[in-house]
Parts: sequence; structure tokens; C-alpha cells
Amino acid sequence: MKPIISDSRSIDSYFLRNTIGLSSAEFFWGLALPVLFESAFLQIFLKQIGASNKTIGLIPSILATGIMLFSLMSAWLTSHLIHKKRAVILSHMAASVPFFLFGAALPFIHSSDRIALFMTAYIIFAMTLGITLPLWQNFIVKIFSPANTLKANSIMMTTQIFARLIGSFFIFKSVEKYSFSINSASFIFISVGVMFFIGSFFFLLVHEGTEINTGLKPVPHNIKSLTTAAGHIFKNKNYLKYLAGTIESFATIAVLSFYANYAVEFKGIEKETAAGIFVAFIYTAGVITNILLGWFNLFSLKTKFIIARTSAVAGTIILIFAETLTMFLIVCFIMGISRAVNQSANAPAVKLLSGLDDATDYFAISAIIIFPFSFSIPFVSGILLDTLPTQGTLSYTIVFLMLLIMQCAGLIFTMLTDFNPGIKTDKN
Repeated sequence: MKPIISDSRSIDSYFLRNTIGLSSAEFFWGLALPVLFESAFLQIFLKQIGASNKTIGLIPSILATGIMLFSLMSAWLTSHLIHKKRAVILSHMAASVPFFLFGAALPFIHSSDRIALFMTAYIIFAMTLGITLPLWQNFIVKIFSPANTLKANSIMMTTQIFARLIGSFFIFKSVEKYSFSINSASFIFISVGVMFFIGSFFFLLVHEGTEINTGLKPVPHNIKSLTTAAGHIFKNKNYLKYLAGTIESFATIAVLSFYANYAVEFKGIEKETAAGIFVAFIYTAGVITNILLGWFNLFSLKTKFIIARTSAVAGTIILIFAETLTMFLIVCFIMGISRAVNQSANAPAVKLLSGLDDATDYFAISAIIIFPFSFSIPFVSGILLDTLPTQGTLSYTIVFLMLLIMQCAGLIFTMLTDFNPGIKTDKN
């Protein structure tokens, strides 16, 4: 077996086909993502079945844990594979199973067991996503030339966000008509599994590239090879600055984990509005951002991230003072700018700053390095909301201020990162 070396001319000839394949997969995933990721629906659903703020804050922490632990397994299982498409399809199919089964079982289980069953489904989902994410990230940066990676990512993410808009509309109409009834929630979670499963098959359209004989044989990763890869990362001080900048992303995720319940409980916002319209504004901003910064490629990569970090800071400041629906919708739109850049530009940034042709190790090991932040920030935020002596609006204000400081720190580290590292290095 011979490893693949990217030939940009050959890859570029498949740009349209690969973009259509990936975008089609992301469309079906996008229909389901408003239920599970940075989800106002999920916050309110969990409150309805009796979950505490600590439990709600644990959701993104579980996701971070699954990604951290199982990204290593992903590297071990797939880093030696020349063709990764089959592994990408299988991992995406596996991710469809937990919530399909949860939705099917939900109407038949006792109310006291619903939180435990949901948490079990989410833990299994986080495990499958931990395997899927680094594999998928490396897959998409290898099937496009460096010049076209961000453009393709932006098209793909715009398609996904457009699908999220459609999904959030159906959530809004479902909650408006049925509130948060168990049967309607069951249907929504079953639909999540079905959409994930269907989307997996569109990767079959993707062309992976050409093989060039280098005389080297790829080998599976083991503890020694992963340790060597980690050493390479820790020597890349510039990349570590970039990782430090991602603290903004985790702080923003924590804000988005609680803002909907804050709006419903203390600011008089209707549940269906928070569950559907809030995320619709986030996704609308995402579509516009990806078109301007991705398709038209306005601004440098560094400027894109500075815009993202600054938007998150501004959104949290406005949230602290928000009293009306209009102000909350402005917050959602501004936060949508930040999330769109972080989601579409992260993979190209990691590939660029790693200086490697195959950045699987960077995607996998980075999840471990940032784990203390990705786990603790939302979880501790939930604990504080449950335990602060100043319960109510003031407790949310204190937590949002804490998260604002972290967002500012992320902005500073991003400004210190060199996004033009110049010399490309090879991993020994």
C-alpha cells in the first residue's frame, strides 16, 4: 500500500463533485443539528423533563469528553488508512443510532427515567462523534487543494446552516402546536437519527484523490507515534497560541447553553420563540457570514477569526443588558457570526498552522489539549447557576460576565497568532 500525496491539479478537477457530495451530506445533518448542538430546543426540553442547570451545562462537557477520548481512537484506527471515505461513512452512520433509539423509546419510559436515558444516548453519541470529527476534518482538508479548502468549507457550511434554518422552523412550528409533549419530542429525536443516517450516504459521491508511490508504508498509530505527534504539536508555539484563542469558542458555547432558558424564565420570551426563532437568527447570520467571508473570501484568515472573537464579546455584552425580544435577536445574530467562522475556518486553520499534509494528529491531539476548557467552562457555568446565593437574573449576569472575560482572553491570543507561518515543516 502506498500513501496519498495531494496533487492540487487533480484535486481541483473534482472540486464541484466533492463540494456537492459534502454539501449534500451536511444538508441532511443540518436539518437535525438544531436539536442537538448549541440548541435552545434542548435546553428547554431538558428543563421540561426536570433537568438542573448543572445537567444542562454538562451536555457540551459530555460532547467535549467524547471528542477528547475517542479522537485518539479515531487516529489509532484511521491514521494509516490511505482511503478514509469508507470510515467516514461508517462513523457517520454510527452517530445516527443513539437518538433514533432514544426517540423511539421516549414515549414508553417512566418520567423519572427520561433524563438518565437521554444522558446515556448523548454519551454514546459523543463517543461516535469523537471518532467521526477528526476523521471528517482531515478528510475534507485532503480532498481540496489549500487554495480551495476554505471556499469549499464555506459552501458546505452555508448549505448546512441553510438546512439548520429549515430545521429550526420545523422545531418552532412543532413547539408552537404541541408545546414540549413527549410524543412530539419523540418524533423530533427519531427524525434526527433518520437525517443523520441518510446524510451519511452522500459521501459516496466524493472523490478522494490520486495515489503517488513514495516507497513508504503507512502504519497504524500507537502510543509511541501519538506521543511523537504530541511533541510536534507542543513545539509549535504558534499553533498553541491559536488553541488558546479557542477558549472564546467554548465560552460562547457556554453562553449559548443557557441564554434561551434565561430569556424564557426571566425576560418573558415565549418558549417556541426561544426554541425556534433564536436559532433561526443564529443560522441566518451564519449563512451571510459564510457567503461574505467564505465564498467571496473577504479578509485574511486571521481577520476572520478576529471578527469571530469580537462578535462573541459584543454579543455577550448586549446579552447582559438585554430586556426585549429585539435585543435577544440581535444577540443571536451576532453570536451566529462568531459560530459560523469558528465552524468553517477551524479545519483550514489547523491544517495551515500544522504545516503538515496529513493533520489527523493535530485534530485528534488538539481535542485533548483543549479538553480542560471545553469540559469545564460550560459545566462549571451550570454549577454556578445552581449554587450562587444570588439566584435569578443576577446569577446569570455573574456567569455571563465570567464567560465574557474568557472571550476577551481568546480574542487576545488570536491577535497574537501568526496565520502566515511561512515555512512548511514535516513531521519526523
